[in-house]
Parts: sequence; structure tokens; C-alpha cells
Amino acid sequence: MKRLLILLTLLLPWGVAAQTTQEWAARVSVEGNYKIAKGIHLYAEEEIRTQGTAFDNVRTTLGFTYKPFKQVKLGIGYTLINQRKISTGEFKPARHRVFADVSGTLKAGYFHFTLKERFQLTHRSGVFNVYQNTPNAMALKSKLTVKYTGWSITEPYLSFEMRTALNEPWGSVTGDPKYNEKQKLYYDYSHEGYTHVYNNRYRGEAGVNFELGKSHALKPFLLLDYCTDYELDTSSDGKRLFTAEYQCKICLSVGLSYVFSF
Repeated sequence: MKRLLILLTLLLPWGVAAQTTQEWAARVSVEGNYKIAKGIHLYAEEEIRTQGTAFDNVRTTLGFTYKPFKQVKLGIGYTLINQRKISTGEFKPARHRVFADVSGTLKAGYFHFTLKERFQLTHRSGVFNVYQNTPNAMALKSKLTVKYTGWSITEPYLSFEMRTALNEPWGSVTGDPKYNEKQKLYYDYSHEGYTHVYNNRYRGEAGVNFELGKSHALKPFLLLDYCTDYELDTSSDGKRLFTAEYQCKICLSVGLSYVFSF
């Protein structure tokens, strides 16, 4: 019976999920946006995130945007992610992320509808188990935003985003369940590469943009995430599989963003 559950976890899109956990978080960011020429901008952003009341990570981003047409925007960038291990207070090895995106906007009166597609690749540094973690994780994020521009200095908006993991670890089990020297159940496992593709986060966002003059903007917002991360627990040589499950999480985040344009 346990072997059947493991097989279902590996084969089914939703698998055998662990109990859904509920969390809350917060984030605050400061961005400087420099206009190089008409439609061409360079920006730098520093963001701090918490998990509950504990400091979780800090992200430094440098990006470039270009508008070849009024309704189309292209962007590329790099983000340095320094994450803290909350239990010890020490920082983990840094992660390096590069991204590229394209967005298109359709205007209908005071309403603006924007669809944004972003591809990102995140390199994990340091020592880790390559059979349960992807060294260079790729993801595609699709985001639809509706913004109302009929008021003078405020622009409320709603958005929905779906993130798709493109190359998570995958494998298969064979034989009957066994027990190791510590009496821990495992299956003989064969790593088949980074071929697992699935949607691992759905995000709703609501916020308001406050345009405080030509150079200053402030944006308070709320995020609601539903995450379904596929977690593997394997031996360091990738030949034993202990668990494989989708860990579901609901997280509510409050955020505040400040942008200075010059």
C-alpha cells in the first residue's frame, strides 16, 4: 500500500500532498528608476522579506526595460538572493537569478489590462543534494493585471499570477519497500533528470499605486499565495527515495514598495 502511494505521488499531477500549512509574511522594497532615454529605463531595487516576524531574505536587483511600442515593454535583469536560515540566524549560500520578460497592455477607458510573461533561471550555489534540488531552476511566470486610472493620484489594481516550474527533479521507484540501518523506510530509486513540469504557485494581489508627484510613488499591497512544492527526500547518491510529496502552503503577505524616479 505504501509503495502504491509513493508511485501515485510520482505519477499524478497533485500527488499525495502533505497537510496544507498557513503562514504570513511581509516585504518592503525601495527602487531607484533612471530614465536613460524615451522608453528606456535602468532600475535598481533592494527588497527585504520576512517570514512571520523573522527576517528571511534580502534581494538586490538590477534591471533594464525598453518600450519598443507604447503598448509593449521588454525587460531583463539580475537578482542576488541572500537567504537566512531562521533556526540558526546564519545566511545560506547566495542564489543568483537572471530573468527576461515581455508585457503587453490594452487600454479600455480608465481600465488598463496588462499581461506579463517572465522567464527566470535561478542558480543555487553551495553544497546540496542534486537529486532532490535543481542546480539551475527554470520557471515561467504569467501575470494578468487590471488597473483603474480614473482617479488623480491613486491607481488601484488587482492581479493574478501563475508560476510554472520547468525542470524539477524526477525519477522512478522499483522493487519492494526496504528499511535502512536506522529502520527508515525507503525505495530503490532511479534519478531520471530534471524533467518535472508543474504549476507550483498561484498568486492573487491587490494594491494601490500612489503617485506622489513626478518622482515619487508608493505602493501598499497584499499578496495571497497558494504553493504546491514537490519535495523529494533522497539519499546523497540518489539511489534511495525516502519520501516524495507535494507540500501545500497558503501564505498571506503584506507589502510596501517605494519608487524614486529621476
